[in-house]
Amino acid sequence: TFNNLARLEDGQVFHIENFTYSNAVISSHIKNLVAGTNFCGVTGPVNFNENGIRSVNTLRVYQYQRKNGILKQYEIAKILPVENGSAMFQYHEEQNDNTVWPYGVPHDGVPIEKTVTVHALVTIVFSAASAIGIIFAIACILFNLVHRNKQIIRLTSPNLNYLIAVGAIVLYIDVCFVVVPSTSASVVSVLCNITPWLTAIGYSLCFGTIITKMFRLYYIFNNPTAKKKAIQDWMLALTVLAFILIDLVILVTYQAVEGSRGNLGSKRVPNGETFVAENDGIVTHHYINICDSQARDIFLGILYGYKAVIQFLTLFLAFATRRIPVKGIDDTKFIAGAVYITSI
Repeated sequence: TFNNLARLEDGQVFHIENFTYSNAVISSHIKNLVAGTNFCGVTGPVNFNENGIRSVNTLRVYQYQRKNGILKQYEIAKILPVENGSAMFQYHEEQNDNTVWPYGVPHDGVPIEKTVTVHALVTIVFSAASAIGIIFAIACILFNLVHRNKQIIRLTSPNLNYLIAVGAIVLYIDVCFVVVPSTSASVVSVLCNITPWLTAIGYSLCFGTIITKMFRLYYIFNNPTAKKKAIQDWMLALTVLAFILIDLVILVTYQAVEGSRGNLGSKRVPNGETFVAENDGIVTHHYINICDSQARDIFLGILYGYKAVIQFLTLFLAFATRRIPVKGIDDTKFIAGAVYITSI
């Protein structure tokens, strides 16, 4: 039929890849060509009535089945014509869907593979929350800048407060990258390489600075003596830089090792969801792109283990300085809350 469709005498040329059920012209030609089909096949004479149903008394359906360990051909059903010109599929008495398809009725058509990503609502909510956080951090920077000469602000080390606020902004930007909705493997691979850098640097700026501030308080109020040298802000800033350098060593090593293996990026995996359309029985398999490399878990374990050490030191210094007699610089409860929230 389709061969004849491509050789119509009216000069029109049709290609099977362009066929659609909504094309009335092609459908009409196919119906006419099917009605004119008449040849002798394996199952007997092959011709069709005006409804497109094969003109035959009965079609027998066979299937190979294994019974008692023996594989044998069995007649399982018949296709019988009915009065309105259609046909009826009828199982034999001993046959049914369970005997014919013991592992379940197979789905129709070619399975569709669909890559899913972050839901748009999740992206909107987290991006909006991150934007609010960034605005708040900028407001804190401006407040710190305007009131930096006031005594209460000077007690909190205003120069170091800038580092904490910048670190918070980096972490908020990191959240925006994490919830980017993309089904492209190349885009996900880029995001997989960006987010660890933002997380590591932002965290070190925040908690590295908090540690240095708490250490200075601990140094001043623990066994105070007149001979103790003052710790300047630039010394503490260098300490924060040292924390960041450790991050860079871990991340650069990870990028170099995995990049040389060609394993740096993402992979596409099933996300456990399978959808079967009720109208046509076609299966849709859902996949998701995730970050993956051969040594990713090892390097991230080292990186986050290092962050856990920073958190432990932060809690230790916060506990050790919980009874400082100076009002306005005892941030133990706030620091403990920040560590708890980021740990979650």
